[in-house]
Amino acid sequence: MKHILIAVLLLAGTYTYGQNKQPMNDEDRLNNYIPTHVSYFTFDGHRPMGKGWDNLDSMFAKNQFVAWGEYHNSPLLSQLTAYALESAANYGYKNWCVEIGPYAASELMRISRSKNPVDTVIKLYKAGYPHIGVFPFFSSREDARMLIAANRFGYKIWGIDQEFQMSFPYYLSTIYKAQSAKFQQQHKPLYDSLQAKWWYPSTMLLDSLSKTIRQKPYKTLIQAIKVSKEIYRNNDNQARSALMKANFFKYYDAAGKNGKTFFKMGSNHLAKGMNLQTNLYDIGNAVYELAQRNHTGFANVYLMVRYTMENGKLVDDLLNDENENPRIFSKFYDKDRWVLIDLRQLKIKNDSTLPKDAYQLIEKYDYVLISPEVLNINSVGN
Repeated sequence: MKHILIAVLLLAGTYTYGQNKQPMNDEDRLNNYIPTHVSYFTFDGHRPMGKGWDNLDSMFAKNQFVAWGEYHNSPLLSQLTAYALESAANYGYKNWCVEIGPYAASELMRISRSKNPVDTVIKLYKAGYPHIGVFPFFSSREDARMLIAANRFGYKIWGIDQEFQMSFPYYLSTIYKAQSAKFQQQHKPLYDSLQAKWWYPSTMLLDSLSKTIRQKPYKTLIQAIKVSKEIYRNNDNQARSALMKANFFKYYDAAGKNGKTFFKMGSNHLAKGMNLQTNLYDIGNAVYELAQRNHTGFANVYLMVRYTMENGKLVDDLLNDENENPRIFSKFYDKDRWVLIDLRQLKIKNDSTLPKDAYQLIEKYDYVLISPEVLNINSVGN
């Protein structure tokens, strides 16, 4: 009887202990995880300092491909990227892949080697479409600093996207002015007709222009305009994604499979698995799988801001009904420091205790980098 009583008491104690120790849900798991997997750094516009930057720097040492999924049009991020290009070069990186077209990339390479890239970038911004410029994401003196760094450290700029629609007038003018005076006089009506509807130039007129010129790079550019204008007209994300991958592999095959590449593109494009918005397998997933095939490494970083200035009003993404970024990460914002969260060791069970956007980010990215910047949405160019 005594032994039976002891056994009952032990069972009761075990049951009570099980009742008191509830399994941890995903929200609690994430909140417990982050404090031991977060690091910080400061950045004065020239040199980052701190453990967080050391961790970012180590990505270049350990991986063949490092992908920064950026938020666009940030002067501060352009300055940090200029330093990152130098840092990556120390580990053998020579390719810089950005969200522009191949011809735009060749033009930016030319500008990077010019006597004064800053003046050229600002001049092109002012000459281009109002508040947008000629080339996307290259419109300010901070953006020009990236080009200067790319040239100084021997990078080739890879432009894998469509050609920017607002660049069409510049491209048409470049092609036309590269021809003889006699050609220009003879084909001015053709040129004027193309410029009159520059945002969607006639395919027939583009073909006519292509047939009348001899320069192969300009023939290639005209074909790129034809492809790009249809992507814009149809908002064709699938065609755009396919084009990015095709253009990337042209560069990659020419460079050799051991080349190291640093990506700076919109965060949606650089996710592992499906694009965060289009539900298509985008360039990020293609490169992630390529690294697996090469037995090398791919690391991607989701960059985000909490605060933006829009039309003179400060907007807090944490409190915004239509938040751009997962709120659970916005709350780790630090006004004085960049905050880097390493997600690679986080194990979750998808028990629906986190918002959908948080699950997506955890699944698709290795790191989250939260900027202290207050991003001025209405300020592009300089």
